[in-house]
Amino acid sequence: MNTVVLGSVTTDRIVQGGRAVEKVGGVATYAGLTYRRHGLPVTVVTNLAAGDAGMLAVLERRGVRCMVGPSEATTRFVNRVDGDDRRQEMPAAAAPIPAALARPALEDARLIHLGPLHPHAFAPDLWPLVAAHDALAALDVQGYTRRAVHGVIEPHVDPSVAEALAAVGFVKADPDELAAVLAALALDLPSLMTRFDLREVVVTEGRKGGCVYERSGRRFPYAAAPVARVVDPTGAGDVFFAAYLAARLHEGRDLPEACAHAAETAARQVEGHYLPEADLRRDLPIPKRT
Repeated sequence: MNTVVLGSVTTDRIVQGGRAVEKVGGVATYAGLTYRRHGLPVTVVTNLAAGDAGMLAVLERRGVRCMVGPSEATTRFVNRVDGDDRRQEMPAAAAPIPAALARPALEDARLIHLGPLHPHAFAPDLWPLVAAHDALAALDVQGYTRRAVHGVIEPHVDPSVAEALAAVGFVKADPDELAAVLAALALDLPSLMTRFDLREVVVTEGRKGGCVYERSGRRFPYAAAPVARVVDPTGAGDVFFAAYLAARLHEGRDLPEACAHAAETAARQVEGHYLPEADLRRDLPIPKRT
């Protein structure tokens, strides 16, 4: 199943407990590597600043094909963690990914995974292209439920979420993101799935597990897999969704099996065992504040 992941390859900086870690991240990175771990041919479509092409080495070493468009900036996130308090910033964002960049990659795609990190990750002309394609398409709705104000991430549902939902059949969200989208569109979940012809909505709640809703009305709750030691939860949701889709659509597992497999895979990511941590991160000094 040829798989195309569209979204930003990012630089993520995590500041916590007197130390900073910087690593390559973004849905395109975590989902792309997860699909490769499942034996799928993968193409990542992203925009990067000219000097950041080396960030793609972690993908290319594992056989991920990368199609890169020009951008003045590469998307950057800063996560400041203090206990249970987490503040996220987006100091820079790459240019929107246009249909012209994605079209060659989509020619033989059977699965399209869309991972916007903010409402302007994709150019408006991309959605008609995805909607017209006969491949299965999946969307992480996260990017349409937040915006950056002076670089700081805050909740906000962008109206363009409706066009994104109309182009896909599978959706992932956490409970807050889903509630925000439903409120913005004045719909309940069954009505959302009917209006946008969604096959499945995957709701993830981290250590609480989650639930998958089918268009038929069937609801399947799943449990989180145990985690021996939390190393870094960054990217676990992206790993979960890609592992779920690979198990469900490529391996043909039923819904309970796919959920259990995805939960186990995400747990190993949280423990730092699933994707090679050394390839993604490096320790950095925290600059003094002036």
